[in-house]
Amino acid sequence: MTGEELFDRAREVNFTYKAAVADVQLQLFDGEWTLEGYGDSSDQCGDDGYMFRLGRSTPFEWRFEGTPAEAGERIAAWLDENGWSDIKTRTYSGDVDSVLVEAEKPESHVALLTIDFNPGERSDMITINADSTCEPGDWLDLIDSVMPGISTGEDAPIQDDRTTERPTDTPSFGYNDDGTPRFWNK
Repeated sequence: MTGEELFDRAREVNFTYKAAVADVQLQLFDGEWTLEGYGDSSDQCGDDGYMFRLGRSTPFEWRFEGTPAEAGERIAAWLDENGWSDIKTRTYSGDVDSVLVEAEKPESHVALLTIDFNPGERSDMITINADSTCEPGDWLDLIDSVMPGISTGEDAPIQDDRTTERPTDTPSFGYNDDGTPRFWNK
């Protein structure tokens, strides 16, 4: 596989993976989510593979409807109705009201989705983390394609001020030579 073929395949995987997670986000909150990890930098997996990780959280002073247990039950039911599998809901012991929901959707390249419902006195928070499936290809070669200049050992010229994103925003994948996010026509 050439570097360009690897990049194009990784972009397809990344957009499918981000779209599946965005669908989940829309069920929970249709607004600006804080970016905890954008999700287009590859990590190593397996002997010769790459994967992506992303993180999103609801904004400060946001509240969910009902209790964490009710919110967890609602999203677990939605996940089940929408093709997600291996759905688990976990609670914590003692006086901790937080709820964790896990699921996967390999056909959409989501190996593990975790949704953490945390109630608070002034605000509640939902944190979503997602790992993509492990895909064949050299993760270091992919990083070089996604972030120009990274392999030279110098700081990549990343110019990305995004700290929030709506689930309906057009996702980017990689960076242009000037360090700005690279958007694609689907």
